[in-house]
Formats: sequence, structure tokens, C-alpha cells
Amino acid sequence: MMNWSGLFRKEFRVTRTFLFAVIAFDIVMMIGIFVASERWEVPYLTAIVGGVLAFMHMFFLPIYLLISLNSEGRKLHLWLHNPQSGSRLIGAKVLNGLLALLISLVVVSVLSLIAFNLETADIVLPIDNVWLLGAYVLAVILAGALTMGIWVTFYWTAYQVLKTYIGRWALLVVLVLIGLISWFGGWFSGTRAGEALMDWGYVQFPSPLSMEVTQEAFEISTSTVPFPIGNVIFDTILLVVIFFVTSWLLDRKVEV
Repeated sequence: MMNWSGLFRKEFRVTRTFLFAVIAFDIVMMIGIFVASERWEVPYLTAIVGGVLAFMHMFFLPIYLLISLNSEGRKLHLWLHNPQSGSRLIGAKVLNGLLALLISLVVVSVLSLIAFNLETADIVLPIDNVWLLGAYVLAVILAGALTMGIWVTFYWTAYQVLKTYIGRWALLVVLVLIGLISWFGGWFSGTRAGEALMDWGYVQFPSPLSMEVTQEAFEISTSTVPFPIGNVIFDTILLVVIFFVTSWLLDRKVEV
């Protein structure tokens, strides 16, 4: 447990500059937009920009992991000589990245709510629908961020393996690999096998479908949409497999 906590703290130190820079950007951006919206009397502009910034956090984890991994790459022999397994080394980075993502996302959300409450327009906030919207957005951001983050880690590790054998051509091969895997994923999802594995277990899922903002009202309409549980299970299993393949490559195939 002590080794794990030490590894976790070390990962935070590696990328804390990026986290603080993102938080500073969030604060400056939100304050600047709020001042502008008050000056030019554009209602709810800060809350809307806050929503855009929140969705941009989907790219937070892959960028965070790429910065962290590249930092380790400059002293790869020290990182790989760590007695912890590859899965723990990567897991510490992913968990740290998710924690940093949530911290930054909380900052944006709090500033958006403050800006919303400071609006002078007389509106009624449909709190039930807003919480539904928040939960929906959070699930989408975390799922997208985690998916991209795991794949970024896999491609970075593949690059380190290939670099040992083909040198500078490794980057080109990884780019081709990204294209091929993306193409195959799109093609496979349209086949009968792909549909059998993913297109099942539909449930009616509550979803905020539209938002209407006027001078007098703020409304979020909700509905239910069919959602395939099979897709979630398939994607989850795939990410777990990619995670452990990456860990195995890091343990056995990456050379320093």
C-alpha cells in the first residue's frame, strides 16, 4: 500500500504543472467571459461557455497521459526499473489523470453555477433536469476520456517497442496502425458479428435532448432513448484487454 501511494504521489508531481495550467485557464476564461457577458448583456453566456469547456475535458485524460508518458520516456530506464508491475505503473497514471480531470471539471462546474446564479434575469431553474443533464454529461466525458486515454497509452507503448527495432520509422508505423484500427473498428461494428456482440440489451435511457434558453426561461427537455447495454459491455471488455496488453508490452517488450 505504501508503494502504491508513493507511486500515486509521484505521478501527481510529474504532471501537476499541466493540471495547474488547465485550472488557471479555466478560471481566467470563465471570469473573462462573465465580464464580457455583463458588459454586452448576453445572458447565460458564461454558463454556456462553461458547458463547452466541460465537454473539452474529454480530451484532458489523453493529453495528460501523453505528457506524463513522454516525461517518463526521457528517463525510461529509471521508470521501468521500478519494482511495480506495468499494470500498476499505467494504472497510477490513469487514476491520477482521472482525478485531475475531475478536479478541473469541478472548478468549471462551480464557476458555471456561480455565473448562472449571478444572472439578473428572472428565471426558474428546473433542478431535476439539470442534475440529469449533469450526470449525462459527466458519464459521456468520463467514458470518452477513459477510452481515448487507454488507447493513447497503448499506442505510446507500441511506439516504444517498435522504436527498438525500426528506429525513427516507428512513428509512421504507429500512425498507420491508428488508421487501420480505426477503420477496422468502424467496419466491424457494421458486420453481423459486430451487431451480434454489441447491438443488444436495449433499455430506455433518460436523456436530455434539447436545451432552450431565452430572456425569460431556461428549459431542458428530457426524453428516453434506446440504449444498447451490449455496446457498453463490449467496449468495457475491449478496454480492459487493451490495458493488460499494454501492461504486458511494458513489462516484457519495451527495452531501454
